[in-house]
Amino acid sequence: MHRAHSWKQSGNIALWYYTENERNYPGWNLTADAAGCGSLIALLDALAADGIPASRAVEITTPTKAQLGVPNNMAGLATWRSPSKLRVAFSSNPTDWSFPPDLDPAVLTIGSEWLAPLREGISGIPHGRGDYSIGSSGKGSSRLWFWW
Repeated sequence: MHRAHSWKQSGNIALWYYTENERNYPGWNLTADAAGCGSLIALLDALAADGIPASRAVEITTPTKAQLGVPNNMAGLATWRSPSKLRVAFSSNPTDWSFPPDLDPAVLTIGSEWLAPLREGISGIPHGRGDYSIGSSGKGSSRLWFWW
């Protein structure tokens, strides 16, 4: 049985990108409550355990004013956009990182080499760790910022 197919989401997960003043935090921005972080980690662990290309859809919650205030881009006034869904896709190419700035759904494609840094970034969110990004920003792809 494939573990990723039986994964069920819990908690709230917010994802957005800025449409102005993008030089401050170029790419995607992520935060989640503790249950959302645990849920995302469980999904990454299931994808890793299965070890085969697969993808799952994640429901995205619109970021709150408080969440947007953490990066405080333009005193929290920078315009932003958020998808309603994120598709997390596990690739057979270990070095894959693709996160184009497309909405509905946003699609993050990762290979096995990105599982540990992504897991580490998500696991730090409930502990107030963040304000850094991972990923590749080449070929129409974006980096991913973590925020508490």
